[in-house]
Amino acid sequence: MSEKELIEYIEQNLENSPMIDTETGIAAVNQLAEIAEREGVEWALAGGIAMHLYGSPRLTKDVDIISTKRLSLHSIRPLGFGGESYEVTVGKKKIYVDWIVREDNYRGYYIQAMKDAATLKNGLRVITTEWLAILKYIAGREKDLDDIIYLLRKNGYVRRGVIKQNIVKTKNEDVWFAMLPNWQRLFDIADSKIAERDKYYRDPMR
Repeated sequence: MSEKELIEYIEQNLENSPMIDTETGIAAVNQLAEIAEREGVEWALAGGIAMHLYGSPRLTKDVDIISTKRLSLHSIRPLGFGGESYEVTVGKKKIYVDWIVREDNYRGYYIQAMKDAATLKNGLRVITTEWLAILKYIAGREKDLDDIIYLLRKNGYVRRGVIKQNIVKTKNEDVWFAMLPNWQRLFDIADSKIAERDKYYRDPMR
C-alpha cells in the first residue's frame, strides 16, 4: 500500500468510524438543543458524552439525551424504553442521538435527573454524577456498571449519600433498601474490598 493509499484509507476509516469524540458529541447536542429551546422541550445530557465530561476515556458510539418530550424531527428509529433516535450531521460525520423519553416505571428517575441537572456557562445541561450513576444502574449493562465503578473511584465525584437521597425522593425508602445490597456491592468493588478482575473498568491512572 502506497503512502497516498494509506492516508486515504486512514481518512476513510476516521470518517466512517462509529466512535465519536467529546467535541463532536457536544456539537450534535447543541444542534438539537436549539430545536428543543424553540419547541419548549426540557432536556439534559447523559450517557457516554456525559461520562467524557466527567473524565472517562471510554469510547462511545452515540449521544444520549434525556427529555420530557420528543422533538418534531424525523426519527431514525424508536427506542424500546421510550423516545427515539435522531441523525445529526457534524462536519462530514453522521451522529446518532438517542433522545430518551422514558415511558415506563423508571420515568420518574429520568424526570428528576433532568430537573437536578447542572447548567454550564455555555448553556449545556448535564446530569450530576449521582444521577449518572443511578441511570446507569437502571440500564444495568456491564459497560454501565463499569462506568459506575469509574465514577465511584474518583474521590469527591459521587456523594454516595446523595444517591440514596435521590432514589428516596423519587420513589421511597423501601425502593432504596431493595437496591441497597447491589449498591453496597458496587461501593465495595470501587473501594477494592471485593476483587472482580477483568469485569469492571480500571482507571489506568489510578
